[in-house]
Amino acid sequence: MDSALFLILIGFVWFVLIGISRISWFNVNNPEIGLGFAYYRTLKLNKIISRIANHGVMFWKVLWDIGIIAGLGILFVGLILFSINLPAFFLPKTSDVTPIAVTPVIPGITVSLKTLPYFIVAIMIGAAVHEFAHGIATRNEKIPLKSTGLFAFLLFFGAFVEPDEEGIKKSSNRSKMRIMAAGGLANMLTAFFLLIILIIPIGFPLLISGFYQTEPSGVLIVDTVSGAPANQAGIIPGYAITGIETNGSYHDLQSALSFQIFVNNHVTPNQTLKFYFSNGIDPISLQTKAHDLNQSKGYIGILTWDYFKPHFLSEIHFINLLPYWIFYTILFTIMINLMLALMNLLPVPFLDGDKLLAAFLGEKYARFHRWIKYYAFLILVLNLVFSFYIVGWEQI
Repeated sequence: MDSALFLILIGFVWFVLIGISRISWFNVNNPEIGLGFAYYRTLKLNKIISRIANHGVMFWKVLWDIGIIAGLGILFVGLILFSINLPAFFLPKTSDVTPIAVTPVIPGITVSLKTLPYFIVAIMIGAAVHEFAHGIATRNEKIPLKSTGLFAFLLFFGAFVEPDEEGIKKSSNRSKMRIMAAGGLANMLTAFFLLIILIIPIGFPLLISGFYQTEPSGVLIVDTVSGAPANQAGIIPGYAITGIETNGSYHDLQSALSFQIFVNNHVTPNQTLKFYFSNGIDPISLQTKAHDLNQSKGYIGILTWDYFKPHFLSEIHFINLLPYWIFYTILFTIMINLMLALMNLLPVPFLDGDKLLAAFLGEKYARFHRWIKYYAFLILVLNLVFSFYIVGWEQI
């Protein structure tokens, strides 16, 4: 689907939802629906959050105190990173310093439709972790919660916690800092925990071990390029390659790495390859093309990953692809949680970092806080503008 058509479709759906919510006999107040957003408020989660906060009170207080230190550290590191990133936009392209493009998450524009599902799930997890940490910290400081609930913004979904603002205003600066730092710390801990799962050799295989073999036994096709030899030959995502025959020789393939080595060493343009698959799928032959970037290399047009054979229903392509989707959902969740921690702890108006810094500096240094806030907002806007006009917003 074209990105512009996709955005038009999303806009149309929201207009329909708004129209339905405004019908007098329908009388929708909860959820509250507006242009591109919706909120559903409830009190049911308040008790759960309060119960969690009341167990191990001192543990939570120490954890959120650590969050204050980490939050202030991330705040100042973020300011430094965004500040030194600005001059890099104007250095010659031959320079060793490359600017980091700061881009907003816009479905169909900066986020491709293929990676959008990973973003949606990752943001749901990140937002829920962030908000519930705020809720636990709020109740840990004996401040009431007005409501909890779910929200939708365009295509993104998450949870929110609505504390009693008057209670926060009357609390001590340390309590305010604990509450404001809790969300960012929870995002950092979530990212760290998930990173361990992906880094340690037994982490991800152990995660899927209940339903899949823990050692790869082939090459999973996760995508094909439209019009490429593999796509034209009928190879589709979910197929698992076990071997390839070329020039009378059969090459056994046990992983995506073995496939990449085979392609680098044996595949040339206009070469006939015969693919063998698992699960009784008939072999498929195709003729390679010359690669656009290197005419001496053969081109097949597939994206591969390790094939972990399911313990059951391996003939269903969806089941074969599930470990790949889980892996990249975890990867995107790590990235989104790190991004939420860094961005939300910037001392920019309406973000946690601004409130954290205000409580840290207190009324005595209120003027200093305002200058930092204005400076942070300026460098964030300039990074966004220069990213768009000088580097360009690349689609993920």
